[in-house]
Amino acid sequence: MKVEHYLPLLPEAITILKKNGCWSRHWSKVMVSKSFDPTRIAGTIFRGDVRIGRLDDHFTPKDGIIRYAGIFDANLHNVVIGDNCHISNVNGWLSNLIIEDNVLMEDVGSIVCQGETSFGNGHAIELLNEGGGRELKITEMTSAQTAYLSTLYRHDPDLIASLDSLADAYANSVRSDRATIGEGSIIFHCQNIVNVKIGKGTILRGVQNLKEGSIASSPNARTFVGDGVIAKNFIIQKGAHVSDGALISGSLIGEYARIGKQFSAENSVMFCNSEGFHSEVCSIFGGPYTVTHHRSTLLIAGMFSFFNAGSGTNQSNHMYKLGPLHQGIIERGGKTGSSSYLLWPSRVGAFSAIMGKHHANFDSSDFPFSYVNEENGHSTLVPGMNFFTVGTLRDGLKWPTRDRRQHKDKLDQLNFEVLSPYTGQKMIKGITILLDLYAAAEKDQEYVSHQGILIKRLLLKTCSRYYRLATEKYLGDVVMARLISDSASNLASFLSPDPGAASGDSFWIDVSGLLCAQPRLTDLLERVKAGQVTDLQFLQTELKKLHGSYAKDEWSWILTTLPHVFGFTASALTVDDLRIVLEKWRVSSSKLLNMVEMDAVKEFEGNVRTGFGIDGHQEDDFINVRGNFESNSFKKQLDVMRLKIESNHQHASNILNKL
Repeated sequence: MKVEHYLPLLPEAITILKKNGCWSRHWSKVMVSKSFDPTRIAGTIFRGDVRIGRLDDHFTPKDGIIRYAGIFDANLHNVVIGDNCHISNVNGWLSNLIIEDNVLMEDVGSIVCQGETSFGNGHAIELLNEGGGRELKITEMTSAQTAYLSTLYRHDPDLIASLDSLADAYANSVRSDRATIGEGSIIFHCQNIVNVKIGKGTILRGVQNLKEGSIASSPNARTFVGDGVIAKNFIIQKGAHVSDGALISGSLIGEYARIGKQFSAENSVMFCNSEGFHSEVCSIFGGPYTVTHHRSTLLIAGMFSFFNAGSGTNQSNHMYKLGPLHQGIIERGGKTGSSSYLLWPSRVGAFSAIMGKHHANFDSSDFPFSYVNEENGHSTLVPGMNFFTVGTLRDGLKWPTRDRRQHKDKLDQLNFEVLSPYTGQKMIKGITILLDLYAAAEKDQEYVSHQGILIKRLLLKTCSRYYRLATEKYLGDVVMARLISDSASNLASFLSPDPGAASGDSFWIDVSGLLCAQPRLTDLLERVKAGQVTDLQFLQTELKKLHGSYAKDEWSWILTTLPHVFGFTASALTVDDLRIVLEKWRVSSSKLLNMVEMDAVKEFEGNVRTGFGIDGHQEDDFINVRGNFESNSFKKQLDVMRLKIESNHQHASNILNKL
């Protein structure tokens, strides 16, 4: 909004305003733009200092009814109104506001700012642990990564103090006794809005009560808050859609998250592209793509990302002794089956599927891509098997395509890779653990136990082979892709780490969606503690750099890992070594697709036809509704992948011959 040079009302303008039913005890406090048109204001009360911009344009909203710039039937108190706003039917007061240009406001109650406020910024929420100890100070700039560090790095009090200081500084920078309604915002049929900062292009329709919060928005990432929403002490980030009676208390809703249908969130975060409908969440860390759609689902005191909650999913965060003190982690890519239950504290490995009710604590984080089952009251594990299912393959393909964020200044930094150094290091470790368990087990044992969970002895070797297959595929994926895209003219150049890459033996971590080598993060955190990261925007820039280092750090890790996995003993890799890697990749990739196809074809066989053709003609009914497997789009996608495996293998082999 431009800074206007406002002028006092002319006597003729005051006469017109009075004739139009307007009133003020002190007309001298009403200041207007040079081209002010008093005929566009009617039925309005002016109190305190009021500033009004130009009124010479019009709006045509989606309902097709033209609204002319003007102020009709409103009560104004200490407000600045930009150019060409339409304000009508204000049943309460507009008080202590800065209303920017081209705002459309119609049929509202009170929109007010009461005293100084930071609009929800800096509000501390009790995340993960309802009893406190992991408080997160939410702001408009809070990303999944900054929240992860503030919540999970409690072993480092100096870091927490520094991060809290950055959040406080941001809160102080937006503190004001005037609330802003951003340019181009549309506000229809809303009731009470108190101490809320509203970003540019926000759409508010039918909200019931908003108090102490910020709604970030921009013209290319418009945020919608709709019918019946009640929110207090909240942050809603760009592009989010919150509607249908959602109840939000002490929570952050991330960029392009979708929240509605009576969803309830308390002391929780739901970061970008998350979806919450019907369900209830309390003290959860909902990382990117946390999805819960079912009325019977309660997520409590857990950490999730790239997660899908089945109906009736539930957890307990206390043992009926000292209260709700416990927390749990389901690492990225997890799923829960219908009516699954977990007793916290527990930790589940990445990309695992959880079925049944688990009444004891366990830690399966060493075993990604697993099935977590319940048998006869005990928690059991099938390591590695979930890698070869339709669901995991589809998830890896769909997440990048379902990133709704189109604006450039994305907050959450995401790596979508299913196979990465993070899951690769876990699979390598998993192989060692499984083989050690097998060597130590008695032959008459049915199960072995590892960190509170049971594994069938007869599956130990089989599951270690699953991990080896997946690891060989992953390493080959990266080598093959690098060969095809790399411009190296000789073997030594190809096998060299990129300049500035992290050490190849670095441990990798998942910072709520961002995969990185731990030394890089450690270096950043040391700079935060030293005061070298001066504000949240600076921290965000550094996290983007961290995200940008993924490819070169991954290649460094691959070069270090290849000899260990494939048993190469020479001091330097040779062309023949790389041929072995590519051949193993070709075989493992083909086996993966075959196993996935076997899993997918089950959707077209046997008892899945039950319920089709209720009065006969079952086969024809099934085919006409579901189609057949050979014509299914996913089957065709698998066939394309097979052809690509062979063509890429041939292409990479030809390149190797030239090195």
